[in-house]
Amino acid sequence: MNLKTRLTLFTSLVFTIIFGLATVVIYWIFYNSSERHLISSLEKNAKIAGIYYLEADEQSPLKHQESKNQYESLVKRAMVAVYNADGQVNYGGMRNDSQIDQHLLTRLKSEKTIYFKTDDSFYFGLYYPDNQGDFFVFVKESNADFDHQLNRLLFTLIMVFLVALISIVLLSVWLSKYAYLPIRKVIAEIRDKDLNTIQEPLTVIRTKDELQDLIESYNALLRRISENMIIRKNFVSYVSHEFRTPLAGILGSMEVFGTKARSQQEYQELAATITEHVNFLNHLIGNFLLLTEDQALKRSMEVFRIDEVVWELVPKFARTFTVPLKVDLQVDDPQYFNFRGNRMLITLSISNLVENALKYADGKEVMVQLLALNGRLSLQIVDHGIGIPAAELEAVKQTFYRGSNVGNVKGSGIGLSFAQIVFKDQGVAFDIYSDDRGTRVSLLFPKF
Repeated sequence: MNLKTRLTLFTSLVFTIIFGLATVVIYWIFYNSSERHLISSLEKNAKIAGIYYLEADEQSPLKHQESKNQYESLVKRAMVAVYNADGQVNYGGMRNDSQIDQHLLTRLKSEKTIYFKTDDSFYFGLYYPDNQGDFFVFVKESNADFDHQLNRLLFTLIMVFLVALISIVLLSVWLSKYAYLPIRKVIAEIRDKDLNTIQEPLTVIRTKDELQDLIESYNALLRRISENMIIRKNFVSYVSHEFRTPLAGILGSMEVFGTKARSQQEYQELAATITEHVNFLNHLIGNFLLLTEDQALKRSMEVFRIDEVVWELVPKFARTFTVPLKVDLQVDDPQYFNFRGNRMLITLSISNLVENALKYADGKEVMVQLLALNGRLSLQIVDHGIGIPAAELEAVKQTFYRGSNVGNVKGSGIGLSFAQIVFKDQGVAFDIYSDDRGTRVSLLFPKF
């Protein structure tokens, strides 16, 4: 059952329950109101009958005629009976009524008025003391008209209920089609997606509701998937290109050295060359595995210190680079160094940035500064090397892109883009500034 059908059924069910309860309440109110009106009418008729029959000797002819007119216009003679204290009918035509007996008269004398109903009639009794003795006036009315009115009301309510139910079902179907039109458009767009168009965002519908939030969240997911797809799409071609050079160097060296015997020094140079190529391949493969590992950014979070990460990198690069690397701490409160995140990814990302600075520093000192900035830790990596052309500042953040001025410096074009993805995922603000005087990479960590 789809959502549209479910909503239609749910709306119809709610309407049925509410209207059903309203129908019962209306019927009950009408029934009670009509019955009270009927009792009032019967009581009035009983009093008029009592005056007409029992007060005739005390009224003037004119007054008695007026009472007679009232009686004849309101009371049917066959439906009235005036009983004396002995239970005999003195006046009226309602004789030998099985519902009225001496027990009922005794009760009426005590209660003064009495009302009851049978299957086909309503009765009202009135105790009427007179100077001639005690009398009991009974008025009887058929319930045919009363039941007819109730049946008409019930029929009307049922017809209105059925018409309203059909209308609400049709209206719900129409409204659901209109309300779910944006959802159907989104579904159609998603169905048309393939590997070539997955990076294209869905059309945002400005509905200012959960649907808009869903589309925007989905587009954000598409962007992340698109980044990953771009990496995977270029992986094979880039591997073929990057691996060819070191593999060709290793193969060429082995072929040359296989032609004749070499000196010990030449073998050592060969081993050093092969080791350099292998280390480059190993580093390249390591970065590729991290970039293509789906769970890389989902590993456990931990609390660690950023300054410890930086100090651990110093001896590592001292062994592989002759360029001076200096660390400048300008933070007094150690609390600023604390960070909750993925230590391995943060370490690798900072390592890639520092390595880039050392590689392109043109032999000049590289500075890593740790500063307190607006209650947050700021890490600056500053070099005075070749810099990045202004037109390429955004392009170098893309995977596999390398600046046009790198010359013969080896690199994979992965470090910067990988670091950018990691910092975004870990909530670290990342900016890069560069000109022909060098490059500054700025990281701003969130408050701990």
